Amino acid sequence: MNKRIAKAKTTKKVEPKSATANTDASASAQKKETVKAVEASTQKIKKEAKEYTLYLQYQNREYNMADLTKQILEKCEAEKMDPADLRIYVKPEDGKAYYVCAGGNSSVAL
Repeated sequence: MNKRIAKAKTTKKVEPKSATANTDASASAQKKETVKAVEASTQKIKKEAKEYTLYLQYQNREYNMADLTKQILEKCEAEKMDPADLRIYVKPEDGKAYYVCAGGNSSVAL
């Protein structure tokens, strides 16, 4: 009986190295498929996103926010400011739009 126990202890199931390589390859393939799926859904969202025009009306005046943004971006470029993280604050009562970006801050007349 002791021989049977000894055999049971020495018997191991050893996986060949190729099985491990197949597992890594399948994990890599799954990762690539996931990345492709995310990219496809992102592109779909971009295609479906609609552009809207925003107007601000205040005391019988109307301001087009797209035109205002374009004007601010041009001023940022002229002043060699980086428009990254651009934030615009419109204050019609002051007659100005203030903006802050990575390169500094300033304002434009409405």
